Amino acid sequence: MIALLFAAVLPLHGVVLSPLPDGRAVVRSEAMPRTMPAQTRLYRLAPSVALRAGTGVDGFLDRSTQPWTLRDPVPAAAFVAGLPTPGRVIPVDAGKPLPAALLVNQDERLVQLRDAFRGKTMLLSFIFTRCPDTDVCIAISSKYAQLQRDLDPAHFALVEITLDPPYDTPAVLRAYRKQFGGDPAIWTLLTGTGSTIERVLDEFGISSLQTDSDKYIHSDKLFVVTPQGRVAYVVNTAGWDPRGVAAEARAVEGMASNPFERFKLSLIASVVALCGGSQFAGIVTLEIALFFLIVIVVTISLWIVGRVLWHRPA
Repeated sequence: MIALLFAAVLPLHGVVLSPLPDGRAVVRSEAMPRTMPAQTRLYRLAPSVALRAGTGVDGFLDRSTQPWTLRDPVPAAAFVAGLPTPGRVIPVDAGKPLPAALLVNQDERLVQLRDAFRGKTMLLSFIFTRCPDTDVCIAISSKYAQLQRDLDPAHFALVEITLDPPYDTPAVLRAYRKQFGGDPAIWTLLTGTGSTIERVLDEFGISSLQTDSDKYIHSDKLFVVTPQGRVAYVVNTAGWDPRGVAAEARAVEGMASNPFERFKLSLIASVVALCGGSQFAGIVTLEIALFFLIVIVVTISLWIVGRVLWHRPA
């Protein structure tokens, strides 16, 4: 673990072709976008584990040694998106602590999700960089770009975890953050081994179904996490307003915040969730409901005034 803390690493999945008796193995790995092509090579396993030929393996690739080292190797199948299975994990919800998950950031450095952002209020979302939907991942990251202008990096952290680890390498995540003008002081993107990301998606209750080689349909949640590492608030849609989220984050941080914006966040997010996650449909529905409420109130008021005037003595 100490070696992992100081090395630049990459999450790697491969298949063992030939285990060797001296703590090494020949492993075939798939291409890592913007990083390295598919290849078959000799790795040192640290710690040494017995892996039979044909076994899938996840680990952290350390390229600073000769031969390259696959650190913390564990038997694992290739990453497969799917529905969350909360029965295998402790689900994360309001009031619960963040789970322990060893992930890798856009700079190829290990990040322990439970501890890395302690002392700051964190906003946590799930995206994938190839997402074409302007109402989901692109919208979330665009809102993060606005939030980084409104929140102080000394007190807040913006975090996105990919749900497409085979493609979203640290290099891809770096380019994605740059695309949105992300400030490294506040904005972190995380990936990990496929087995770890699968568990994290289960823990946070994120559904993710692969519909094509580069497309996923997934659920959307925003988690507001206290400086002590506990979930304070969950928004169950991508259709949240950055002003409301900023107000909620400031309140969690113990700062002065706009209560009206927090109320709007709760109200609009609830309506948007009922409308299938569409922010436009949710806001339109809310406006229609408010319109009819105003009409009802005005109608009742006019009826009361009419009754009073009608029964007033001449």
